[in-house]
Amino acid sequence: MSAYEGLPDTRTSLCGLTVDGDEVWLIRGISQKLYRCPACGGAVEIGADHVIVQTVLRLGGTEHQHWHRRCVDEILIYQLHNLRRVSALESTRERLERRAQLKPGRRRRNLRRR
Repeated sequence: MSAYEGLPDTRTSLCGLTVDGDEVWLIRGISQKLYRCPACGGAVEIGADHVIVQTVLRLGGTEHQHWHRRCVDEILIYQLHNLRRVSALESTRERLERRAQLKPGRRRRNLRRR
């Protein structure tokens, strides 16, 4: 059981780093269509509470995937380091896409200012 079990929620998202230095944002989502979880290969059903894993790549750009909460708690949380809680307002799609356009050294400072 991780210290972050039950997160992200409507008020809190999580942000951590991969071994490659990419930022990974864990955001709560309600499925609008059928998705496939990359961890277990199972279906994320329409209307299911799940986690959107948004990756802000170190070299620029973003990627996202839709994971089951269970898979995030059992697999992904342990692969990230420097994991921290952030306001859900910091993890909107627009803000993350804007972060992806910044130079890597400036991203961390901009997150603290807001």
